Amino acid sequence: MTRLVSIGTMIEQIDGLRDTTGLTEWEQGFVTSILQRYLLANKDTQTLSGKQVEVIERIYRKHFS
Repeated sequence: MTRLVSIGTMIEQIDGLRDTTGLTEWEQGFVTSILQRYLLANKDTQTLSGKQVEVIERIYRKHFS
């Protein structure tokens, strides 16, 4: 059974990896940028592009699957 996780939950869990060795330098910058955008939009993930969501999902799967 596949567990569905919202993009917002993914962002918040990935945020916990910032400032660790788990993320590449590029991923660190990406997550920081996405988190700022997510919080400024009052946690509305619809402001993110399809490509950004794909990258979030990829980073999430890499660390939480």
